[in-house]
This record gives sequence, C-alpha cells and structure tokens, in this order.
Amino acid sequence: MKALKLTKKKSKQIEKFALNYYKKLDQTHGLEHAKRTVKLAEYLAKKEGAELQIVRLGALLHQFHNGKVVERFLRKIKVDKEIKNQLVHCVECSWSTNIHKAKTIEAKVVYDADKLQVIGPFGIIREISCDSGPRKMSFREAIKHTRATSQRLYNTLQTKTAKKLAKDPYQFILKFWKIFDKWDKAKL
Repeated sequence: MKALKLTKKKSKQIEKFALNYYKKLDQTHGLEHAKRTVKLAEYLAKKEGAELQIVRLGALLHQFHNGKVVERFLRKIKVDKEIKNQLVHCVECSWSTNIHKAKTIEAKVVYDADKLQVIGPFGIIREISCDSGPRKMSFREAIKHTRATSQRLYNTLQTKTAKKLAKDPYQFILKFWKIFDKWDKAKL
C-alpha cells in the first residue's frame, strides 16, 4: 500500500481537535496520557514497521473510543478517505473488546501504546487513581479492578515489541500482588 501523507495543516487540525478533548478529561486520561501514548506509539511503530503518521494521529485520537465522532470530524476537514479509514480503525480498535477486529499494524500499535500504561508499577498507580477518583470505586473495588485489568490487558497485547516491553514490569506486578496479599491479610 502506498503511504499517503496529510498536509501539516490537516495534521495540526487533528492534533488540536484531539488535545482539546484531552483537556476535558480526568488527570489519568488527560494531556499527559495523550503525550505518553504518542511517545509509546511512535517507539512501537518504528520497531514494528508501522506507518508513523497514522500511528501518531491514531494515538492522539484513540481516547475518543468512538469512531463515528472521529469520522465526522475527519470528513469535515476533508481528510483523504484512506487515511480517514485508517485513523477511524485505530480508534475503533482501542478497546480490549474490539482489538480482535484490528486488521492493521497501526491499530495494533495504537492499542498497545495505550494498554502498556496499565501494566507494571505505573499502571497500578494510574488505575487505582482512576478507579478511586473519577470512577468513584471503593478502595477494595479499585484494587480488585486494577489487578484484573492489568492481567487481562497484558494478555491482549498485540505486538512483539509491546510484549517484550511489558514482560519485566508485569513480572514485577505479580510479585507486588503476592506481597500485597500477605500484608493485606497480615500474614507476615
């Protein structure tokens, strides 16, 4: 497939559209998350041979989790149909329940860039903060949800590079939960 390129103007319009959305989100899904997702996606794209522009913009748009909203915007600014379809595909595959529909390496890279942030020490802190904050879960619910989410998402990583990056942090977390359980049950 021939790589299509967006103009700088259209890229900037997409970036502005996405970043304005992130500004309205909670601190675990806000601008820092957007920047981190882009950096991870760019790294994975280089390692996996994915189209960098699609991955970068897909990473910025992933948090919408709604392909129709993104598609409407991309049509409005007259993005080429092939590029629009690729970006919408990245967004639609950004949920773990939809990743099995991913047909492109770009969608898989965007997915992994997002999900890597839920695995490992960083992921535990981020998930518990989100669960006990914006999601308003109790401490026990947040712990249970974080533990399950980390394991579930680790098992859905799509690229060799992401799996390699996640291996050590995930092993660390498994040890962490064993120690946590001992202390939680006061079985020292």
